[in-house]
Amino acid sequence: MPNETSISFAQTKVQPPRFRAGLVERSGLEERLGAALLSRRLVLLIAAAGYGKTVALSRQLLNLPPGCATAWITADEQDDLPRLLACLTEALEAHDPPWRVATQSLVEQVSKARELHAVVAELTNAFAAMQVDHGVIAFDDMHLVADPRVFEFLQLLIERAPTNWSFAIASRIAPPLSLARLRVHHELAEFGASDLSFSLQEIRSLCNAAGQHHDDQSAESLLERTQGWVAGLCLTLDVLSRAGTPTAGRRLSQRHQFDYLASEVFGSMSESWRDFLMRCSVLPELTATRCARVSGNANSARMLEEIEQRGMFVSVLDGEELTLRMHDLFRDFLDDRLRREHAEEIPELLLRAAQDEPDPMRKTDMLLRAGAWREAEELLCEVAPILLAQGDSGRIAGLMERFPADARARSPRLAYVRGVVAWSEIDIASTKHMGEAAAGFEREGDLRRMRRALAHQAHANATLRPHVATSEAIAAALDHEDADPDLETELAKASHLHWRAVLNGPQSAVHQHLARLTELLESGAPPALWFSFFPWVHFHFGIPGARALAMRLVSGALAAAGDGYFPLQLQARSAEAYLFFWQGRVDEAQERIRQLQLDEQWAGRPAQSRFGSWSLLGVAGMVTGDRTVLQDSRGKSTEFFRRLTTLEYGTLGVTGITLCNMEMVAGALAGLTQHPNLSFSYWGIFPALFEARLALHDQRDEDALALLRECVKTSSDRDRFGFDALVRVFLAIAEMRTGSATAAWRAVEPLVGKIRSSGEVLGVLFCGPAALAELARFPWPGEVPREGLAELQHWAQRSQALQVGAHPAEATPPAASLDTPLSAREFEVLTHIAAGDSNKLIARALDLSPHTVKRHVARILDRLDLASRGEAAAWYHRRLAKGASEPNRGPRGIAK
Repeated sequence: MPNETSISFAQTKVQPPRFRAGLVERSGLEERLGAALLSRRLVLLIAAAGYGKTVALSRQLLNLPPGCATAWITADEQDDLPRLLACLTEALEAHDPPWRVATQSLVEQVSKARELHAVVAELTNAFAAMQVDHGVIAFDDMHLVADPRVFEFLQLLIERAPTNWSFAIASRIAPPLSLARLRVHHELAEFGASDLSFSLQEIRSLCNAAGQHHDDQSAESLLERTQGWVAGLCLTLDVLSRAGTPTAGRRLSQRHQFDYLASEVFGSMSESWRDFLMRCSVLPELTATRCARVSGNANSARMLEEIEQRGMFVSVLDGEELTLRMHDLFRDFLDDRLRREHAEEIPELLLRAAQDEPDPMRKTDMLLRAGAWREAEELLCEVAPILLAQGDSGRIAGLMERFPADARARSPRLAYVRGVVAWSEIDIASTKHMGEAAAGFEREGDLRRMRRALAHQAHANATLRPHVATSEAIAAALDHEDADPDLETELAKASHLHWRAVLNGPQSAVHQHLARLTELLESGAPPALWFSFFPWVHFHFGIPGARALAMRLVSGALAAAGDGYFPLQLQARSAEAYLFFWQGRVDEAQERIRQLQLDEQWAGRPAQSRFGSWSLLGVAGMVTGDRTVLQDSRGKSTEFFRRLTTLEYGTLGVTGITLCNMEMVAGALAGLTQHPNLSFSYWGIFPALFEARLALHDQRDEDALALLRECVKTSSDRDRFGFDALVRVFLAIAEMRTGSATAAWRAVEPLVGKIRSSGEVLGVLFCGPAALAELARFPWPGEVPREGLAELQHWAQRSQALQVGAHPAEATPPAASLDTPLSAREFEVLTHIAAGDSNKLIARALDLSPHTVKRHVARILDRLDLASRGEAAAWYHRRLAKGASEPNRGPRGIAK
């Protein structure tokens, strides 16, 4: 299994190369290029291989004045827009951009072909807020990028970036950008082959630096033969240093590059050197460990050191061990020779290179080039659930596109990947894809994975298509017991059984299967499995023992997520907010909702967390009577209601009961009764309740009584979403209205005892303040216990007190400081920002991850309505000058 915390691109992509000491000073080029980088919006370096584009650009970035921010991205064949954007945001991290959303959410947005303008706006806002005099973002080797959306994105970014930011692109071909406007406004600088070629004086300096002192005629001859082509000059001087005499005659042109390398460089090497370089050319970067694995040469470390010392067409990258990157021209030549001389070895070399390649896209391409289709598919099966748990589903799409269309259509492993992606998006297509995966695994004779896919299909069916009957194949898979159980399969089976119990009861079965699911997750499930199988606990209030299990799930999920896996954190925080609602701790739940909304905004609102957010908003609006919040909630729920129509009508009806809005109740009743698969849903028990509520409203008390007496027979055992409390409260009202106070108490008494024992009062609050007030006002007979009547009074008072406008709102919520809206932890981060600390220093000082620090910075800027870290520091110092108090320290991470 790959390292779950580091599935990304190779960090060498965002490291500018370093070159050996003694490079020739090119003052004329460097002066022009330096001026362009500081004054022009776009700088292009366009020339064929070997003209020194990378050297010129990387050296000039080092020579920019103090106060300049730089970012370097080396493009490669695997780069699509999401991957290049991920590289860009990572390259900027050294300068602590004040991101207002998680950079991963930006990558996710462009991965799903969403509007580029919003992503560009986030980037340009961050650029504008960075405290730098000038910024330069350099893209090298852009001729390797095939995704047209990359250049569409760059066009927007270049046009809209602040004026103190410049962009540089080095490429063998002109990028497909619209440049007319930039030329007209003198915002474009172009450096071509003629600009990058060595002059006669520079050739003399190069010769002297190489220890070869040529007269003017020899230097002019070199210029004539190479036309100032940098690679050709270096090759020629290398040959001369070894042969002692000039190589004859022909004028060197780009058409002869490979021939020249073959005759002048490669031909003079020993066979062991040639074999080493050819075999290692399959590696994107060279380290001793990887070269030894690929080439089988035990002297790899010594040979790499010699390559670096000789400057043999390589640049040096930062790393714990010596890391070299070959010049593209040299790599292309070696690749050509490898195909000519050892074509039969290429698949095995690629497989060796793929073994320790950390970049999933590079590794996938290596495996596909090697013809290792199965291994590439297995890799995607391994990394896809991890990427999902990290909120990076877009990268899965990029990896999937690397497979041929026929492989995507027939492979059970790729069908499985489509299934887990669809499930993460609460998409009914998950069931279809898992069915296809199971059929494919069965054809291959892989029965263990067939049963896993069928268990996934059963889980998705139970949740999204409960009306679908369980097939014989699924039933057999669910009944099968492996001698060595597979945790993922067992979790899928447990989730299926748990959800079936939620749908059909009884409560004891719900608790039993929720406990089993909790135990399995706690048994060592990695974050990816926690994310896939974290249950929707908001349906479980009122079920004995469910709260204790839910608390364990929240704690376990947060522990598994750590500082990463933000979508999993959001799932757990959503469940935590529900636990407060269960107990009627509405103020605390609302504070959690506020924090959750900020976190969702930061994370780009992944699908499953959005489900938690809008449903929490709905509950908050119901129990407080806040129609604005309810409207906001229902506006955010549209995408889910399209998939889960019974959920739409069920929540509409309960909301109508709470608000005493009979139009909503009637609409819900009509929608549910017309639903073709209602009998398979836990909402199937609600139409009778909705009909009874309408009857009570119309003073048809006898009709309501008949319906509610039937409902109460099973309401306790089928209690979902407050059903038992709703039935018992309205049954008590119907009984009292029809003259039976004793029967009314008999209806409500079990509910009183249950809530006094558990404290889970949310179902009662769903009855609404009007119904609870009517219940409390009734002339109860003397035999009703005094503490029971007190409980009814408490319900009514609590519900009324929660209503919007029932009491004056506080001017500002309590916070870490008397005069700031920040939490204790946010105020701590602010003090470090004011002291000039970087995110890394703050993380080290407060024992936080850099990712968590970035979230705090974004919240600070949002809550103080500021644009940059500099403005935040100034705000702090102004407050300090006025004598602002230090914050009261509260529990870590929780606003007081």
